[in-house]
Amino acid sequence: MRFKAIICDLDNTLYDENILLQAVCSHFCEKHAINTALATNITDSHFRLHSKDIFGDWLKGFDFYTPSRQEELFSLYASMPTALSLYEDAKAFLEAMQEGGIKVGILTNGNIQAQTHKIALLQLEAFPIEYARILGKEYEKPHISAFERILDKLQLTAKDCAFVGDNPLTDIAGANNAGIYSIWLKRGYNRLLPCSYAKAEITHFSQLHQLMEVI
Repeated sequence: MRFKAIICDLDNTLYDENILLQAVCSHFCEKHAINTALATNITDSHFRLHSKDIFGDWLKGFDFYTPSRQEELFSLYASMPTALSLYEDAKAFLEAMQEGGIKVGILTNGNIQAQTHKIALLQLEAFPIEYARILGKEYEKPHISAFERILDKLQLTAKDCAFVGDNPLTDIAGANNAGIYSIWLKRGYNRLLPCSYAKAEITHFSQLHQLMEVI
């Protein structure tokens, strides 16, 4: 099967979100005269896996939480200039897809201001991008609507595309529900989640090159 497009998740699929999180928290610590070593806590895999309110939980972890401090952290996250770059293997893969005439789309959950900021930092604006939250949080991945909207932007059907992402609960389950070939990138903290329902698994984008030759 030769796919006409690969749809990618953004955070921890195309780049390492921990770089941005640690930069934000380090800046915050310096401003508030806090031990900057605390910034590394937010990148702990088990913390990320179990936190539903990452900045709030991080602040509560050293008894420094207030709503205004949480908002300050998010504001930095959504606007602070940070030296972000794509994973080297992801960058090489995107370049190879473009050279091979295969479309690449990006489908990302999260606050639109923050995600737009990341896209700009990573210089990905030229790709078709769908911000899943644009219709509200309830329509984010794994909701089928998010996948249908990126398919519309690509002007392709589900059977023409594959989806690669790191989160089984949103990326893989959502792609399956939409009838898109699902590829689990076992990277970052989400590699610790169980997943028996991906159509394929990879740990590096180079494996995706090989996979596309045999499926």
